[in-house]
Order: sequence, then structure tokens, then C-alpha cells
Amino acid sequence: MSYLVLARKWRPQVFEDVVGQEHVTRTLQNAIKTGRVAHAYLFTGARGVGKTSAARILAKALNCINGPTPVPCNTCEACREIAGGSSMDVFEIDGASNTGVDDIRELRENIKFPPIKCRYRIYIIDEVHMLSTNAFNALLKTLEEPPPHVIFVFATTDPQKIPVTILSRCQEFDFKRIPALLIQERLKGIAESEKIKITDRGLHIIAREADGGMRDAQSILDQVISFASA
Repeated sequence: MSYLVLARKWRPQVFEDVVGQEHVTRTLQNAIKTGRVAHAYLFTGARGVGKTSAARILAKALNCINGPTPVPCNTCEACREIAGGSSMDVFEIDGASNTGVDDIRELRENIKFPPIKCRYRIYIIDEVHMLSTNAFNALLKTLEEPPPHVIFVFATTDPQKIPVTILSRCQEFDFKRIPALLIQERLKGIAESEKIKITDRGLHIIAREADGGMRDAQSILDQVISFASA
């Protein structure tokens, strides 16, 4: 079996795993509990702070066999397929590679159809600010009158480039850079689980160099492990 990098192996699977973003995860969980889930969300923040992970957890929470639930089971078919990226009702789209109006028009045609297995069809569009002006205009028509079975989750590192007309139709959540101490604590837990011996000083240096990004911290830890094993 090929090696699975730490950032993928330790990707958050429930909202409680998303470190340093309690202001976001608590609000999303409460929205699910009270049935106040919006049709469009915008997750903003630096790279590697949990935006896409939170979007996937939201997709699982809404489509879990026990749901909608603030705590997805991660064992039912829907949860496993979403986590593995094979769900036919949850689509992850790279905004940088699908920037044209034709891509959005195709999406608009597809959302008319009901979910195949799940409760909702969920579209996670990463780096959404990379869409063209025409693509945003085409997307706007969908956001104005979205089908009840469709939910959009947009993620971006540059919200200033998103038109105000789009912003006004989304619930926006700002993901903060994660404090170094929280990153260090998370890395320590990973190291212990992986049976990797590393000093607190070493973990502190990695956490500091990650500059608030958990994914970067995990990638650096991977490199350090490989170097030390040589």
C-alpha cells in the first residue's frame, strides 16, 4: 500500500477535530440542530486552516444516515463515500480549473436533478474567487433561486475578488490562522499515535514555521520524520 501523508491521514472527520475554528464549527453545528442550514456558505481564510475539511464534514453531517446531525457517524455509506471522495451527490470543484461560464452552466443544468443517494446535492467549490465574471453571473442566477436539495459551500483565500452580489447571498465564515500552541498540541497527538519520538522544542519550531496552517505543519512534520529516518 502506498504511503498516506499525515495531512490526509489525520484530516478532520468531525467538527470537533477542526482545530482553532470553534467560532465556525459551533455555529454550523447549531444550524444543523435547529434546522437553519443555509443554501450557500462562504469559507474564507488562509490555506490549510480547515476550510475544505469543514465543508466535507458539513456534507457528511447533512447526509449521514443518522442526520442531519451535528456529529456524522463516519461509518454509514454516505459518510464513507463523502470522506473518500466517491459520493455521487457531493462534488468538489476546483475553481481555478473550472473558471469558465460553460462550466457553471453545466453545473446549473445538473443541479436540477434530485440527489441519487443522499438528502442533498452539495457543491464544494474551492478557490471560488478564480471564477470569471461571466461564470459568477451565471452562478448568481442559481443562488437567487436554489433548488431545496442543493447546498453550495465556497472556499477562498481571497474573498475580496468575489462580487458583492455573490457575497450577499452567502453566509460567510472567516477561518482564523491557528495559534502555534494549538498546532503544537495537535502535532504531539499525531506523533504519539504514529509512535514518532520528537521533542516539544521540535514540535514548537514546526508549529511556528507553519504560520497558522495545520496542513503546512503536518507536511513539515512529514519531512522532518523522513529526514530523521535517513
